Amino acid sequence: MSYTETGYRLPDIGIFLEQLGLEYEVKFKSMNDDPKKGVKGEDYLKVCPNGRTPALVDHKNNDFVVWESGAILKYLANKYDDSKQYAGKTVEEQATIDEWLFFQCTGHSPVQGNLFFSLKYWPSKYNEEAPKNVINRFRDENYRVLNVFEERLKKQAELLGKDKAWLAFDHPTIADISTIPWFILLTKFGEVLEVKLEDYPNVAEYIKRSQALPSVQKIYSQFSY
Repeated sequence: MSYTETGYRLPDIGIFLEQLGLEYEVKFKSMNDDPKKGVKGEDYLKVCPNGRTPALVDHKNNDFVVWESGAILKYLANKYDDSKQYAGKTVEEQATIDEWLFFQCTGHSPVQGNLFFSLKYWPSKYNEEAPKNVINRFRDENYRVLNVFEERLKKQAELLGKDKAWLAFDHPTIADISTIPWFILLTKFGEVLEVKLEDYPNVAEYIKRSQALPSVQKIYSQFSY
């Protein structure tokens, strides 16, 4: 499993490997084109043509390679979760989980990521402040997306109880594993992102429960910010 050496790593894959009780090794990559160690280097591009982390090489399955977080989560769930609780037992359950997994991967993380970059790194990258309309676009969309999560978790809490209010069902699935690290970032960089968790009480409660998971605690003990 590959992650970058620096920056704000989002260890969803590590969390899931812990949940599944699988052995793994983390290899950290540099954010450059070093042929051997960089994400844009020749060696790593053979693993992940997109030149981004994470990527996974499954030595238990003929060194099968899979990259992109959502694809890795689905692969691990389908390959190693005999209970099928993480990816769904039926087509209908799979669709419900995939709704929230894909929403997180395509509707949430790109928006929050771009907002974070615009507010924190744009000035050093481009020697100017990010245009206000760019910030407004990502900030407003981030608020909208967070409200979608907030309403979903509110309904789940009303239906299932607060302790079982996960995104798809009454237990964590790969949709939650994908979401948890991005939400944890809000506890660390909420001020930068202009997000107040008190405005999203069900999201805040979800984060607390997520941080209490042994798999999350173990992985975050290995990652510093």
